[in-house]
Amino acid sequence: MLLLALMEIVSGRTAEVADPDRDPAWAQAYLQPPMTAVETRSFIKQLAQYVFENHMKRTAGSEQRGMIYEYFRVERKGQVDQFIQGEGLDTMHDGAWFAAAMVNAYRATGDPFYKEMLVKWQLPFYLKMLNHSDELFTSERNDAKPGADRGWQGSKEWLLQGREKGFVPYWWDDGGSVSLDMLSRRDKDEHVNFAGRNEFAGKPNPDRRLSGYSHGSSSHMAQDLAVMIQQAATLFRDSTDPSEKKLAAEVAEAAKNLQECRARHGSPGIPAVRAALALASENETIRKSLPAETWKSLITARSDYRRALYDFKPNEPVIIPGFADDQEYRYYVGLAKDGKLEPPSAFRLIYDSLTLPLLYQIYSDDQPAPPGINVFDLAPYKFMDGKPVDYRSDRKGPFKRPRPIGSRFGPQNMVGCGRALQALRNNPGLWEERYRHEFSNDMRVCFNDIRVTEKFPDAADALTPIVLGNMTLRLASDSMKLVIEGECKNSDAVIKIFSRPDAQGSYVIITINKDQIVRAMNDRNELLLAEFEIVHAGEGFKIRYLHLPYTAVKNQRPWANGIEYGRYSIQVGDVIRNFCLASSEKQVKRRLEFELGGGLRTWEAIFKTYGYIPTGIGAHTVLPPNVVWDRFSDTGGYAHLISAASQWLLLLEDKR
Repeated sequence: MLLLALMEIVSGRTAEVADPDRDPAWAQAYLQPPMTAVETRSFIKQLAQYVFENHMKRTAGSEQRGMIYEYFRVERKGQVDQFIQGEGLDTMHDGAWFAAAMVNAYRATGDPFYKEMLVKWQLPFYLKMLNHSDELFTSERNDAKPGADRGWQGSKEWLLQGREKGFVPYWWDDGGSVSLDMLSRRDKDEHVNFAGRNEFAGKPNPDRRLSGYSHGSSSHMAQDLAVMIQQAATLFRDSTDPSEKKLAAEVAEAAKNLQECRARHGSPGIPAVRAALALASENETIRKSLPAETWKSLITARSDYRRALYDFKPNEPVIIPGFADDQEYRYYVGLAKDGKLEPPSAFRLIYDSLTLPLLYQIYSDDQPAPPGINVFDLAPYKFMDGKPVDYRSDRKGPFKRPRPIGSRFGPQNMVGCGRALQALRNNPGLWEERYRHEFSNDMRVCFNDIRVTEKFPDAADALTPIVLGNMTLRLASDSMKLVIEGECKNSDAVIKIFSRPDAQGSYVIITINKDQIVRAMNDRNELLLAEFEIVHAGEGFKIRYLHLPYTAVKNQRPWANGIEYGRYSIQVGDVIRNFCLASSEKQVKRRLEFELGGGLRTWEAIFKTYGYIPTGIGAHTVLPPNVVWDRFSDTGGYAHLISAASQWLLLLEDKR
């Protein structure tokens, strides 16, 4: 489908796509064996070279030399509008992630190409801003259209304050890019949309070029910059090379300026920013003050997976994130504090990396979701009351197609998968620890991943037996359904399953009569979908299988959702047992390997199909006429894929 879509995009016809249900070729790429070390190194190099050759500004004498543009319009290469910037978007964010990726690639491969990208091009550009922004930028002149500050007016977090160090603007250019915002406006006004300086103000600017700088920054961007700073600090801190020692000193100064800038803007306590400062300046006081994850804190820790499926509030939408930024920040804070991930932090990393892809899999009800694929950050998906607001089969996306996928969240979560696998390799039994800490009195029921068990049948965990009165049952689960097998000595039976432990929460009542007829009713007296096969067995019956779809499944009535480390209860007669759904550690490793190794094959095939890493696939029109996100090569996608491939290489070569 998307190969056809690409052909239509290139020809300028994007509103209609033939045969929308046909799988693109890249959707099956994960069926190949995973990449070897040689293939992984080659993929990393291809991605990095593409960005160097097409996204990086290398103009001699330019103040922005070494900057990497977020969006490159491939078909406009060499034209005035080949680079396009959103005035409130994140060119500087993406470049920071790419710089961090260069550290990851260098550590994994030892190839000096990646270190040179960092030392010769990227760090000088970023350190120039972080350490000399008071000389480069001032808020004294604002060329935005009056009233067009878009919420920045008077905003302490975002708005540039006179002249200050540590301020990195959303955009900074000398006419080398065009404004997405100006091009999107129907009027012919050539002012910048957001607060900023533009040297074209009052002059003809038919191409809508940007020459100047934004007056906006954010605490979000500060955390991305902090990751870059922390990576650079750890790379150079033990170097004896004079030029690298000088660079390390400049990185430490940048960390100090970034922290002071965020303090001026009302956020002095951002953990990621303080973590970078602690490492870069070797400040033990700050390091010890960084937040620590504990087994107790995990109980209430935010999980978008749990919020969407288990801990949701009635009629309150849950927006699925378009990035895995928070997981990255916590990882780097944990490293800065302890030098390694302590078990609770490592468990949370494993849990998020394992479970976040399941939400997209639930949405993708009419086609298996390939590993490495997830939502498009500019078109986030919503869950409500434990299920998606709409499903892939509903075709609620642009042009009456499925909702778009993006190049950020999927690859970024793959990075987490690689780190999670290293944590499990270095700490056998880590996945089991939370069960021992929190749920040891519950019966444990296995939780499988449909995609993994279909590809690797031997990876499926066995069903858990349980005796309840006159019934012997065996239970298992995946993200879509509860699986029940078993026998009953009587001809009739009633099974009650609750969404919470101790016979609490919503529930289903399953009745089986002597004619082997099954009825599953929820606590609202609504009939539930169920698949089953029941046969006579002596005076009673045998349940060959009973599949009870969860609330999240399309057209199912509400009763419960099965999630990793979710707690439930089951009742037969007067006997009640609590149970916890949890994969085995072996299954967890298989699923993480599947998401990372298979995901690299998915994105390798996408790169070959498009010739670049697109910002979105199947995305909406961003500019008239018929310019869609699919046409934009996206720096963030390359950055996260390079980091993910670097983690895979570390695993293959038994490094950490």
